[in-house]
Amino acid sequence: MNHWDEKFRTDEYVYGVEPNEWVRVALGSERDKSIALLAEGEGRNAVYLGKLGNNITTYDFSKEGIEKTKRLAGSEGVAIDTHLQDITVRDALPDKVYDISVNIFGHVPKDGKAQMFSNLTGCVKPGGTIVFELYSTDQLEYGTGGPPDISMLYTIDEIKDYLEPLSVEIIHLEKKAVERHEGRMHNGMASVIQAKLRKL
Repeated sequence: MNHWDEKFRTDEYVYGVEPNEWVRVALGSERDKSIALLAEGEGRNAVYLGKLGNNITTYDFSKEGIEKTKRLAGSEGVAIDTHLQDITVRDALPDKVYDISVNIFGHVPKDGKAQMFSNLTGCVKPGGTIVFELYSTDQLEYGTGGPPDISMLYTIDEIKDYLEPLSVEIIHLEKKAVERHEGRMHNGMASVIQAKLRKL
């Protein structure tokens, strides 16, 4: 059992069942789109986007998280295609098949970051949209969620370096202080990096 299985092995939805606010802002008007969510955990964003009328596929490394995603989706009458997958390996996702891809707080070890971004952008069709919200390195000062390992957090310049060889246009990329209340794991002010990209 991995770290995430241990965290998710409880009836409680530790990150809550409401969608992330950046997902709501960036994608709340989307309908009838095929959307891939990477490191989706317990399914809160997938279910929200599915209830809007989108076709949802999730990729996550935790069997426990996937089971909770299925339960939440079932309780809300949403169909979600779930995949047990490490998003830091090559070809983890199919190439150019989705309209939108999403990663919300899907932090990975440093040696997997470049491949994660490659998968996040590579799975989207040209003209499609990529959305993410990740903790910045300043989040260590807040202590309100996210990994305690600074190498798993991000700076704007680091993200730009990962995106530079990829076929994307940056529409929005910003570090900001936000307030997050997502279950018991994300509570209070936090330093995040929000992005919305267009696939070229």
